[in-house]
Amino acid sequence: MNSSEIRLVRAWAVLMALSLALAVAAESARPQKALLAWVAVIAAVAFWKARIVLSVYLDLRRAPSALSGFSLAIAVILAIVAASFALQAFIAAFA
Repeated sequence: MNSSEIRLVRAWAVLMALSLALAVAAESARPQKALLAWVAVIAAVAFWKARIVLSVYLDLRRAPSALSGFSLAIAVILAIVAASFALQAFIAAFA
């Protein structure tokens, strides 16, 4: 195997490990009290999975400004999703 193949296999292994972590974190039997914490964990794992795909599979590590821009866009989207969960919990608490 050459170095690029090793890098791809390593990225695949990390993605599989993060997918397992995401499956555990996204289990629906979590208590409602910790919902926002679990949303944060899921968002963080999703962010790092996206970064791996962008940097390794799309090879954006060679274009750091593009990688930063896409990472920022993904972070904003995940923050909006997490904020919607927080807003839903806030509304439910006072309803």
